[in-house]
Amino acid sequence: MIVPVGYGTYSLWYLLNQHETNPLDQTIILDNKGYLHIRHLEANIFTYNAVDVLTFPAQISNSFNITLPPNLALPTPINIPATADKIQVQTGQSGVILSEMDLNTNMQFTFTNPLNADVDLSITLPDASINGNVVSQTYKILAGATNQVETLDLTGVHLDFNTPYSPNNELDIQFAGQILDNGGTINGSGNLNIQYQVQTIDFILAKGDFGKQNLNIGNGNIDMNVDFWDDIEGDYQFADPKIKLYMQNSAGVPFEINANITGYSTDGNTQALNPAPLQPNYPKTNAEVTSGIADTVIYDKNNSEIVNLMALPPSDRLEYSGSVALNPNAVDIPTSPNIITNNSAIDVDLEIDIPLDFSATNLMIRDTITSIDISDADKIMNAAAVITAKNGFPLAVSIDKIYLADASYNKIDSITDNKVIDAAAVFTSGDQQGEVDESKIQEISHEVQLSQTQIEHLNQTRNIIINASVKTTGNGTEPVKLKGDYELSFTISVQAQIDVNN
Repeated sequence: MIVPVGYGTYSLWYLLNQHETNPLDQTIILDNKGYLHIRHLEANIFTYNAVDVLTFPAQISNSFNITLPPNLALPTPINIPATADKIQVQTGQSGVILSEMDLNTNMQFTFTNPLNADVDLSITLPDASINGNVVSQTYKILAGATNQVETLDLTGVHLDFNTPYSPNNELDIQFAGQILDNGGTINGSGNLNIQYQVQTIDFILAKGDFGKQNLNIGNGNIDMNVDFWDDIEGDYQFADPKIKLYMQNSAGVPFEINANITGYSTDGNTQALNPAPLQPNYPKTNAEVTSGIADTVIYDKNNSEIVNLMALPPSDRLEYSGSVALNPNAVDIPTSPNIITNNSAIDVDLEIDIPLDFSATNLMIRDTITSIDISDADKIMNAAAVITAKNGFPLAVSIDKIYLADASYNKIDSITDNKVIDAAAVFTSGDQQGEVDESKIQEISHEVQLSQTQIEHLNQTRNIIINASVKTTGNGTEPVKLKGDYELSFTISVQAQIDVNN
């Protein structure tokens, strides 16, 4: 008598995703060619904005005195000779050198006039323009004025800083004017005093050299939630795993990523990624800064220890940390200035992509067949477990142990089986190299004799737990590519001799 115990056809897709009924929870995915990947996306692992690179604190108030001409007693207008001063724009970061800026602000002037005559004073900012016109404004400073306040509106102003460029970030300010006829004798003593200050700077665009700044990426954990790590154990290496950093970048500042990722396995082992420093692409023109660009940084087997990291495996977690170094190389302001706007930012998402293209030895896979009911087991005199399999996996399968378990999954006995179910042959060259050659898939069948004790335990058996060891072709040395539609079909039956007199 032959009694079927369990049977089924299992695709790799099912075996690897059987625990995830919600597609959104699946970390094993199919690419457009049907190949299996472990894939995990971690959004917004790092972000920096314009304010992390360039800020403008409250600006310094400047005091400037204009020496008035001698012989003021003449009852006639008197010219005030042209004179000039320097404005220094302060930044919140040290070493910043500005070459150009577009901004909104205003300047506040406070005048003290010691004369008994009004003064027309022209103030010109030769390095500043609005709509292409040099900024210039004339103010009437009243006779005897003390702390007369005037405001120069600089909304939408464009600044070209003095050359040679320096961290002083200097602009010229020029004064010229005339002491007006007061209808009598002009007199008074002292200087015409001017207090002036640039008010709150709302910058729109800035160019220059923003210095060698270091921005902290911060620390974080990544839990990939990959059941694959828990379902298998053994020695394996993925052929081409990658960690990708997807960047949306509207900050025109070159930078170098100095980051690291450390994997932790559930048994306490660790492995670091140890990547080489990488310098991604960045926006280089006003248009690119305004619209932003996309770029991808890839850590792979050529620039990191990712193969060892993923072979750990990182079944517990991944931890990341590091920094971003701005301007790792010297900046040539005239030809390649740093450029940012008030909306500039970098947003970085991380994706881990592990094609299931690997070599493996001693790989362990576990599965459970439930709802077993073998009636009349007490009448069985002799029995054998019959295993029939058709292996479409490029993996040699050796069923090491078959555990008989009760309804609570307590193991009550075990069956040892050393038979190897050969891996499906794969193409060794051409476009399909590493893929299964379906024309060579065969069905095999073998028996495992049961002891009397094992036969007696069949009555209590409600679940069968299978432990199988797996290795890839070439005794675990040849990488194979796994497709979701590869199938393993098998039947486990009990072939029994019944005692008809019992």
